[in-house]
Amino acid sequence: MCSVCRLWRDVALTPKLWHSIDLSSLWVGERARSDQHRLHWLVENRLSRTQELSLGGWKVPGVPAALETIATHCPELQGINLSSWTRLTADSLRSLVAACPRLSRIDISGINTESTNPRSAVSLSSILGLAEFMGERLTHLVLASNKLAGLPQIVIALATHCPCLEVLDLSNVRTLAQTTAPIAIERLQEGCQRLRVLRITNSQISLAQTTLKEQASSPGFPNLEELSMAVDGRGCSQVPVVDNSSLERILKNSHQLRLLDVRGCTRVSDSSLVRVPAWDLEHLFLSGCYATRPTGGDGLELIARKWVHSLVEVDLAWSTATDALDAAIYALADKEYQSPLRVLNLCGSSVSLGPIQALLESCPHLCSLNLSSCRALPRGMKRLYQAASEIDVLRASMRGERLERNNEEEPTPSEDTPVTDGVAEAEGVSATV
Repeated sequence: MCSVCRLWRDVALTPKLWHSIDLSSLWVGERARSDQHRLHWLVENRLSRTQELSLGGWKVPGVPAALETIATHCPELQGINLSSWTRLTADSLRSLVAACPRLSRIDISGINTESTNPRSAVSLSSILGLAEFMGERLTHLVLASNKLAGLPQIVIALATHCPCLEVLDLSNVRTLAQTTAPIAIERLQEGCQRLRVLRITNSQISLAQTTLKEQASSPGFPNLEELSMAVDGRGCSQVPVVDNSSLERILKNSHQLRLLDVRGCTRVSDSSLVRVPAWDLEHLFLSGCYATRPTGGDGLELIARKWVHSLVEVDLAWSTATDALDAAIYALADKEYQSPLRVLNLCGSSVSLGPIQALLESCPHLCSLNLSSCRALPRGMKRLYQAASEIDVLRASMRGERLERNNEEEPTPSEDTPVTDGVAEAEGVSATV
């Protein structure tokens, strides 16, 4: 912007403009992300008022010096992304947290992906010390894509010292022993009542066994808005044990839930999903879970009817329960509601043509529809529609085909059949009488 004109240059040099900075995107070249001098200059000359700083993927050789510069020149820093900083140590992270009193959001994902290092920023002692030192200040903690030791102790430490925690991301976490780590979810519910986002997708995590009395006395997560616990069996040898009981324990009193992702959870049934306490769910991902299989029952329709008024995005890919799936799509197309549905993934499913026609007529806001590999549909329809304009073309073509079909079914008078006048015929009958 400095090259446009003098006024634009003055605006670009204003510290208030540099409020949220994302330097982890592909717009920043690989060479620039390893240039420590450029990072020092940028921090010292532009980022004095920065509150959000994302440096994911940077590979600066001198990590302690870089973090010291950030701590010195960014006094208003509230959130930082240091994902994939494999050289980040516990001492460097602790110094940054101590020097930035407003820092409350930390992303240290992808630090240790293959092995554990006792001096690493994501070692057991480092995270335990971080939770105790930050205490109520810590609101966002992202530990995704790390190999962690002592995960149960980490969860207990967060529940004990961090009552203001709102976001906890433990996606793609591997344990040191390559076995599932049991976490005390009731302890986390008691200690972190403000938790809004919990992600344990594809992680070696299970819920620790507890008594029914402790489960009943737990307050749940009353402010939880997002729960991601999807499973990809191809990604790990031992998938997390997620069943109906686990889902019920986690979502206790979660009436504000907006996103639920249980893809690949083969032990989560339709009856458990129907009992989810939230009534205004917006994003629902069910691909590969037990409810979408032929033996999963007919509860898909009940699930769709419960949230038809609020669902914006639905994933039913690879669903093979044809009758239940068709009934669910018809429920989403219920004309009693002004459907807000925008994204629907039916890739590889056995959905029929009739429900798709009803859906297109009743969902005017639909902007993404995936019909790839749907074996029951005509060959020309089996693709991904990624824009509202493409869906409009599909909707118009299906209307035209239906009109042509109706015209072909209407009876036409034969040329050999004489057309008689109704009045003359009536007079003839009277004369005969």
